[in-house]
Amino acid sequence: MSQGLHVISQQQQQQDEEEDNEEDGIVGDSYYGDGDSFMEGDLDSEEEEVLDFTDPFSTEVKPRILLMGLRRSGKSSIQKVVFHKMSPNETLFLESTNKICREDVSNSSFVNFQIWDFPGQIDFFDPTFDYEMIFRGTGALIFVIDSQDDYMEALARLHLTVTSAYKVNPDINFEVFIHKVDGLSDDHKIETQRDIHQRANDDLTDAGLEKIHLSFYLTSIYDHSIFEAFSKVVQKLIPQLPTLENLLNIFISNSGIEKAFLFDVVSKIYIATDSTPVDMQTYELCCDMIDVVIDISCIYGLKGAGTPYDKESLAIIKLNNTTVLYLKEVTKFLALVCFVREESFERKGLIDYNFHCFRKAIQEVFEVRVKVLRSRKHLSQIRKSRITPNGTSRVPV
Repeated sequence: MSQGLHVISQQQQQQDEEEDNEEDGIVGDSYYGDGDSFMEGDLDSEEEEVLDFTDPFSTEVKPRILLMGLRRSGKSSIQKVVFHKMSPNETLFLESTNKICREDVSNSSFVNFQIWDFPGQIDFFDPTFDYEMIFRGTGALIFVIDSQDDYMEALARLHLTVTSAYKVNPDINFEVFIHKVDGLSDDHKIETQRDIHQRANDDLTDAGLEKIHLSFYLTSIYDHSIFEAFSKVVQKLIPQLPTLENLLNIFISNSGIEKAFLFDVVSKIYIATDSTPVDMQTYELCCDMIDVVIDISCIYGLKGAGTPYDKESLAIIKLNNTTVLYLKEVTKFLALVCFVREESFERKGLIDYNFHCFRKAIQEVFEVRVKVLRSRKHLSQIRKSRITPNGTSRVPV
């Protein structure tokens, strides 16, 4: 049976290569281009300047994630570790943030947003701070609480921040990172999370704002908990998430795979997984595998001016518990990492064929995304063309 599947896989591989070549000619920069984002061919830099954060169309193109909290709570360290590959030990030398820092994250079409890092001393009642303009286009608000410090002041600031943001934009996802838990025992972690959860929700209930939902995460930059927490935050901003999860469920059920993750390779954020529960150790193994693949590719795999991760990227790691880790490239920035039993991996031809179908489906989701963005760009241009320089509507003659 496995030999027959292997023969099919060989034939399918030739067909895949031919179809991939055809697809590459059609897809172009949207998937394997040299730009920093899949949208570079569609939304030029001039258009991005036009679509500032006061424009409602810009929130559809690049939703914002706000990092807020008291001073020295670890906001900038989180951003540097997750998106800049900074070593956690190096963050000890970071200076305190004294102004709002904005950064675009455009690793793939699914992870495409702005991170706004706010200084801890910001005052919502300062007349020079237009918080309504900022909250109006925000997708998620992450409030970072230092678990090793007295968090009563942080809870008061959390309540003020959440209530102010909710009045402006009720659709914001409110996320609370209970940070620096690496210095706490397991029992202390659970007790701290329970206490913060109870106090924060009691404050909202007393204010008559029971509708506001807060999500709580225990995080540390010294392990993978910060990546997992950020993954769950980003997933809420991906409109295609149900489609991606459904595709992964179909893929694993027809391939004998136990668990599958769709990873953003640059940040190690998983943008989707199947419906089975996520185990922290499983996620850590996937992150370690991505690091190994990139590191080895940088040393041995580069040819000329190539990149360490491309269409040829593939890795198989056999663990000592009869489990196989299987990584394959999906797009320029995305990788599929699977957990497979050894007996199921004998049908590798079937898995590869199903992966080819999965990959084509993902590309179709990309194409829909590009068409939607083009449509929004066109609508924005029409809307702006109807407004005169003095701000009044231009009435057609």
